[in-house]
Amino acid sequence: MDIFSMKCYLSVAKYLNLSMAAKEMFISQPAMSSKMNFVEEYFGVKLLIRTRQKVELTEAGKYIQQEFSQLLDHYERIKLQAQKISAGINHLSIGYHGPAEWANINNIIKDFCDLNPHIEVDVVVGGWGPLTLDVINGKLDVLFDEKSETDDIPSLESLFLFRDYAAVAVSKLSHLAVYEKASPELLKTEKIIMSNNKSASISLKKIVDRLSDAGFDMENARLVDEYETTVAMAATGLGIAPIPRSFKVKKSSVTYVDIDSDKVYQDFVLTWSKYNPNKNIKLFKEYCEKLEW
Repeated sequence: MDIFSMKCYLSVAKYLNLSMAAKEMFISQPAMSSKMNFVEEYFGVKLLIRTRQKVELTEAGKYIQQEFSQLLDHYERIKLQAQKISAGINHLSIGYHGPAEWANINNIIKDFCDLNPHIEVDVVVGGWGPLTLDVINGKLDVLFDEKSETDDIPSLESLFLFRDYAAVAVSKLSHLAVYEKASPELLKTEKIIMSNNKSASISLKKIVDRLSDAGFDMENARLVDEYETTVAMAATGLGIAPIPRSFKVKKSSVTYVDIDSDKVYQDFVLTWSKYNPNKNIKLFKEYCEKLEW
């Protein structure tokens, strides 16, 4: 199997039309048809259902489409990294979840860049689940992660950073806004609003279990798609949004009230793949070890 044949197959899978795919790949339609025959013969299974009117993918064909796409993405990353190495460019990609002020992460990365101006740093913000997968797959070098997302994944290594206890975001007009800290007993009648965090189901379950243990009614919690939505809804008085205390931001549309309980917490780690050869991972890990979190 060669790169060009994979690209031809993905073009056919995209257009579901041999003529359009052939035009995109700058080959004739008979040549494209021959390419598709080659791919099917290589795997020994039917991937395409071809008629005069249309082309359809079999279930095996859909699977091959997904895998070819991932393989070509990986190939392009390898090529780009090789070019950077050849050009003498050092690179490190860093991921995290949360606001830009989370755990002073913006200043931490800036200081690392100031100390290592020869390293080209990329910062990626997303959900814990997808970012953890990116570390496993080599798309991301290091990640500030919730510990439960990394547990039981043999390919990952981690450095424990800190345990973060919980607060709630409440409307500035709420009767709770006068408190700096409140007990679960005082808060338990309030409507809980949380991100469903579908892509990070492990850490979500841990958070829900810990809130339940502290006395919150999680069976009637309202789940929404985005973390930012939970804060926006709390700002309008539709409920309270549990957050890690490190997610507090100085200029906000809400007031933050710490939950007076050690049962509700999240553990944060720096994680990376043990198979990632990037030497700058070790440098960044050693840098993070010296910080006071």
